[in-house]
Amino acid sequence: MTKLLPKKMQRFGAIFYELWLVRLAGILEALLLARIVARIGAARPDNPSIALLYNLTTPIIAPLSFLDSAQPMFGASLEFSTLCLAICVPLLTGMIWLLLSRRATDPIPSSS
Repeated sequence: MTKLLPKKMQRFGAIFYELWLVRLAGILEALLLARIVARIGAARPDNPSIALLYNLTTPIIAPLSFLDSAQPMFGASLEFSTLCLAICVPLLTGMIWLLLSRRATDPIPSSS
């Protein structure tokens, strides 16, 4: 039978995961918003910083790239795939946060 951790230690573990979840979601959101601004502003893809931004975010938006099939390859455009992900990332993060915090505050089953 597994030994149950004290409630204080269980909560500490949940806080650790919640903080990393928020940090990673924040970084992802910042990258996606920077990509949106760069695409709307028609940033030159041969600029090293813009190329790095595009290289970091292209695999993330690849599953939704079919939304951008009618968009021009170069010039100012609004990428719908990036916009959808920029909206969905905070929503998914909030849902996972709630699940983690609910699991951490569930009563510990008695071992009788």
